[in-house]
Amino acid sequence: MLKVQNLCAGYGPVQVLWDINLAVPARKVVCVVGRNGVGKSTLLNTIAGLADRRSGALCLSGESITQLSTAQRARSGIGYVPQQREICPDLTVEENLLVPIYALGLEPAKLSAVYGRFARLKERRYQVAGSLSGGERKLLAFARVMLCSPKIFLIDEPTEGLMPSAVVEISGLIARCREEGAAVLLVEQNLQVIEAVADRIHLMNSGRIELTLDKFDEAQIVKYLGV
Repeated sequence: MLKVQNLCAGYGPVQVLWDINLAVPARKVVCVVGRNGVGKSTLLNTIAGLADRRSGALCLSGESITQLSTAQRARSGIGYVPQQREICPDLTVEENLLVPIYALGLEPAKLSAVYGRFARLKERRYQVAGSLSGGERKLLAFARVMLCSPKIFLIDEPTEGLMPSAVVEISGLIARCREEGAAVLLVEQNLQVIEAVADRIHLMNSGRIELTLDKFDEAQIVKYLGV
């Protein structure tokens, strides 16, 4: 589904990523783990077209997306749930959901489908999004992206700061995305979430992938999460 080959990237003159290679197949959750500041978010930003690629290639479903703009990458099937600023806080829940519908010319019936899946969002459809709980804001962020039916979800630390019940709910939502055929590239630091959903784990340090695990190994993961 997604292939990243020899990717080097950063912001302006500052290089953050060095020779990143990974693949995210359909119906799989690939997790990227590491301490704060090692380049995890930059990796997602580069794939989405929000950071400066210096070299390397990006392919989605066998087609190069290396030269595509951020908007073109979104239309090609990339859905991004960032760590922050994932919703428009001054808009209502429904207005947030209508943004991608109008921007991409989607069928308005998709809104009903989202409400059928996310009953809590339907209950709060006229509530200002900035007043939602942390878990509800994450659900809204997922719902906005799911409206676009992406081939791959890029998800950046979705459970950070959430209550345990919300963590379980978000974990289940990620698993559901996989079950419905999407690929998922997940940045996460919660061990329980990683163990529950990850099919492959890349451990990052200093802008490089240093180790790849095909099964959960708590000792190795904790080593890369340690300060």
